[in-house]
Amino acid sequence: MDKVVTAIAVALGGLLLIGLVAVLGGTLVYWFWPHCVPHVLPGLVASGAIAGSLAWWKAVLFTWTCGILFKGSSSSSKSD
Repeated sequence: MDKVVTAIAVALGGLLLIGLVAVLGGTLVYWFWPHCVPHVLPGLVASGAIAGSLAWWKAVLFTWTCGILFKGSSSSSKSD
């Protein structure tokens, strides 16, 4: 029974950590987006293809989605 409780606690801790990283990363995107994107891609912002600023929650979701799509899975293996 103790192993089950420990496994559940580790799983919930992992989910909480993933959520915290997404929120922190999204907050950074939220802060930097309006300062970087309009200067790097002014034509796309002017035409409306890319937003010039993001709402905080949209920045968090954008960060989470990019993390899922572009990071992939990481694993380490020892070569003998």
